[in-house]
Parts: sequence; C-alpha cells; structure tokens
Amino acid sequence: MVPCPRLIKNFKGLTLLCLLAACGPARESEPNDSYQQATPLKAGRRAAGTVAGPKDQDWYRLEAAGEGALSAKIGGIRDVDFALSFFDKERRELKRVDETTVGGDEQLLDLGVSAGVYYLVVSNKNETANNPGQNYELATKFEPSSGKEREPDDTALGAQSVEAGGVVRGHYWPTRSLLSEDPEAGEEDWYSVEVTQTGLFLLNIDVGEVPKVDPILEVYDTNGYKLKEADAGGVGEGESLRNFGVRGPGKFLLRLRSKYKTAGNQDVPYDLMTELLPYQGRTEFEPNDQRVDATPFELDSIQGAVAPAGDPDWYKISISTDGKFLLRADLSGVPGMDLVLSLKDSLGNDLSVADNAGKEQAEVLTGWGAAKGDYFLVVAEKSGKKADSRDPYTLTKKLIAWQAGLEWETNDSTAAVQPLRVGESVDGYFAPRSDADWYEFNVYQKGVVELELTGVINVATGMTLFDQEYKELASASAAKPGEPVLLSRELDRGTYAVRLRAADPVQNNVRDKYSFRVRVK
Repeated sequence: MVPCPRLIKNFKGLTLLCLLAACGPARESEPNDSYQQATPLKAGRRAAGTVAGPKDQDWYRLEAAGEGALSAKIGGIRDVDFALSFFDKERRELKRVDETTVGGDEQLLDLGVSAGVYYLVVSNKNETANNPGQNYELATKFEPSSGKEREPDDTALGAQSVEAGGVVRGHYWPTRSLLSEDPEAGEEDWYSVEVTQTGLFLLNIDVGEVPKVDPILEVYDTNGYKLKEADAGGVGEGESLRNFGVRGPGKFLLRLRSKYKTAGNQDVPYDLMTELLPYQGRTEFEPNDQRVDATPFELDSIQGAVAPAGDPDWYKISISTDGKFLLRADLSGVPGMDLVLSLKDSLGNDLSVADNAGKEQAEVLTGWGAAKGDYFLVVAEKSGKKADSRDPYTLTKKLIAWQAGLEWETNDSTAAVQPLRVGESVDGYFAPRSDADWYEFNVYQKGVVELELTGVINVATGMTLFDQEYKELASASAAKPGEPVLLSRELDRGTYAVRLRAADPVQNNVRDKYSFRVRVK
C-alpha cells in the first residue's frame, strides 16, 4: 500500500494537495491467505483486491484504536459469490454474512469492536469463478458505538447491555445466523436491561417499524424463562410492550427477531426504545396472565392493554375486613375489540362472566356479593386473536357495604336462593346475559300473596312461583320490554320460591335496577 502524504511542501513554502490516485483504496498484498499474511487495513478505509482462483481467501488485519461500531461491504466482481467473515484477534469467527449469490454484494453491519486487532476475511463460494483481472472493493466504516447495536449479539449469553430510558439502533441483518448450530436459524438480537434500584417498576418497550420486516419482541428472565411476547403488528410495522412489571434489583433479557427468517433489511435500521417508570398501581403489572401473577387492584381504577393476542389480564381484589359487600366492576370499550370481563374466586374458579355488549362496547359486572377474602377480575378479548398496546382499557371497581333491600349475587339457582321477608322489597339487576335471580319467602298464614316486579328498559321480564319442593305453581311475564309484572295467588302456609329472569336470555340491563316486592293481602 502506497502511503498518502497529506501535504507536500516545495522549497518556496508553497503547499500542494496530494494526488487523488495516491489516496485511493489500499491494495491487498498477496499472499494474504492466512492471518499471518493479512493485509493491513485501517478501520474506516477501503481496500481493493482480486479473487485469484475459486478457493482464494483474502485476509485483512484491522486495528481499532478504541471502542466503536464497524461495518464492511464487499462487491464488484460479477463471477464471484462472496462471503464475508469477521474474526477477533484469537481468530474466533464472530460473524459471517452470505446473503446473495453470484455477482451480489455482501455487507456486515453493527460489528462491535474495542481497542485491538480484528480480521476481515473475503472468500468465494463459486467454484467456477474465473475473473482474476477484475478488482473487488472492500469498504469499511467506523463510527462511535453509543446508541448502536454491537454484533455479535445473537444469543442470550452475548446480550448487549442497554440502559433503560435510552435508544439503540440496529439492523435485522443478516437474515440468517450462519454460525449457529442450527443451519436454518434466523438472525436474532439480544439485549439485557438491568434494574439496579429496589422496588416495583414498569418497563415500556417500543420497536420502530422497518420495511419488509415483521418483528417479534420477547422478554426473558435470566434463567431463560420467557415472560412475555409481543407480536401484534405485521410486516412493516413496529411492536410495543406496555406496563411490563419488573422487580428491582433484577436483570431482564430482550430478544428481537424477524418473524420470517428470510426477511431482513440492511438499509433501514430499527430503533429499540425503553422506558422505566416507578409502579404506582394505576396500570397493570405485566406479566399478569395467570392467577399467581395477578396485578393487585387497590385503587378505584386501573389501566391495561390486551397485547399480545390472547393476552388475559388478571387483577386481584382483596377484602380484609369482615362483613358483606357488593362489588361492581366497569370495563371500558377498546377500538376494534370485543372485551369480556370475568369474576373468579380465590382459586380461580368462575363466578360470573360479563359478556353483555358487543364490539367496542363497555362491560359491567353488577352487584356481586363479596365477603372477606380474595377475588379476581380477568379482562380478555373474546376472539383471542386481537391485540393493540396503543389503546388501553380502563377497569374500575366499587365496593359498597351490603344492606337489606339489595340483591346478593350469586342468587341464580335454588342452591343460592336469597331470602326475602313478606312485605319487603329488593332491588337487583337482570345482568349478565341469561341471569336468573331466585328469592325465597315464608307465608305464616293462608292468604292472597301478590308478587310485584317493576319494569326494566330493554328487558321483557317474567316471574315463576314455586313451592318448597320447587314445583311450579304459577308464572307471569311482561307483554313487552319495560312493562311491570304482577302475579297474585292464594297460598297456604309454607315456604315458596320465585325465579325472576328475562323472557329472552339475550336481554339484559346493567344500568337500571328492578324492584321486586312480596305482599300479603
């Protein structure tokens, strides 16, 4: 390689710029088929060489002055099928790229280097290549590494440490991980996020969109257990993970990859953005996909998001005082989704399911009787196929002390019938869908008993009277929704039960209460 002096001074003190020809690419120095014979090449410079034969290898020795990100591109000979490899000073191969066929260029991106010696190796895969007179050009680029991906980061062991609250720019490139034991393995980028403070935090992660790539973002613990996966977007779209709960101090691993192994983009980088916020109980604490990981629901309202598809969000409600309470829960609608709200007992068994409305509409769980203990509210998307972390839902709850005259769910079967005294009334809801409310009363002397049920908007109500053996005695129903129902019958002394329900199981009303009263004339 010919040295390139920057300035040449003549005897009069005048200066001349060096000739452009002298400042061109470095020339390979054959033989350079091994690391001992490697041609010196400064990081950020270019080199020119030839492929002397089908099996010719050209080694280049780079000496990095400090930490940085190195890129390299090889091309320029139409008969050659290039492969480009990157080695450390111990000649351990760190990265290899072979994305094109005969006549194509190859490009290594985002190679992390520190001060020291590295090697670039140019090789050819076309056994019939025969163009020793045409030059290739090997171009390198050296940049500061701050905010950039540092390859190789293809495994959890080689995960690149990133600071929460920053941005890292990388590439889905190459598309294949040629040094993996699996010859079909796709390219992966691993990052580690360390939380050094003690406490509960929310980690938000955003991956920018890249043309031709459908990204998948996964979160793992240090034992390799996958905690969460985000795969809501499509080709050319980004991914977001919101309100992922982390307990500090701790370390978490992020795995970013293209959904389709043959899809990559060497021209457009992705941006990986992270944000760490103190947890204040106002949002879900992911992962909360099962009972043991349920987010404590201590405030009056909480926000969450259905992401990824099929994501169930569990919330834990703990009642620590003795007494009887009524629990009401309201779930807001989300664009494009049909949400379902479930109530479960302390073991995770279903108590009630609110699926009264349709797509994009709110769901309400009304007047559920609760006592001291733990309960769980579960939010899910009905189809299990939709997700969007950008549109959160709001879940609110209200606990009020129960008092006589209010319905106590569950009272939807003869095994959970609610007692009611003659002369008293009770207020309740026809909700959720197919809800049936059972009440029981005693008649102490023979007489005419009147059962009065007020009308409820959008519900055609009906009532059925049973004896103590649950044999049907009489029934009455409203002619149309909103009308009251009256049933009058002479009864002997004894115990009786009444079932209230909508004539059409689909009809329900979570807003307006009914009033039911038993009187003896």
